[in-house]
Amino acid sequence: MKKLLFFLLISIISYTSTYAQDPIVIKQDSSVRDLDVEQDVRELPFRQRIRIGGGIGGLQFGNPTVISVSPMVGYQVTNDFTAGLAVDYQYTKYTGYTALNLYGPRLFGQYRLQFLESILSRAFAQAEIQKYYASSGGQSLDYNMQTLAGLGLGYGGFQITALYNFSYSANGLNSPYSSPVVIRVGGFFF
Repeated sequence: MKKLLFFLLISIISYTSTYAQDPIVIKQDSSVRDLDVEQDVRELPFRQRIRIGGGIGGLQFGNPTVISVSPMVGYQVTNDFTAGLAVDYQYTKYTGYTALNLYGPRLFGQYRLQFLESILSRAFAQAEIQKYYASSGGQSLDYNMQTLAGLGLGYGGFQITALYNFSYSANGLNSPYSSPVVIRVGGFFF
């Protein structure tokens, strides 16, 4: 009986592998390209290469209250590289103290890491420079230029990025961050 079951199993496996179909490629009637192949964005008009998005972070209510928003716009230079500009704003308020407003521009570049896509879907490297200013109770503070780089993951329009701030100093006078590691959540939604 065992030999018969073994023979049937081997027969079924060999039959299915022998008569298995080739993958089916579906094309639309007017399509001139394979839908499984990513279209080269350099063929698209300027307007279709613009990406709009942003992030909301640091939401905390109580002591301190922290609210952070960061709208951004990017331009998809190639299928793998996007460059863009963001404007960051953060409001921080401790009970009994004057509120701190932190704001400034941020230039960034993202490069998709295709060699990691079999392990991590939509992994990318990101580098950016930023200049922040702060104001509190009529006084202003001008932070040094910040240089950050790191890795991120994206799914759909959603992205999470871990960056290292190369301009960080422990005394806190040169950097608006309390740590050299900066985590961002957001993405391109349009």
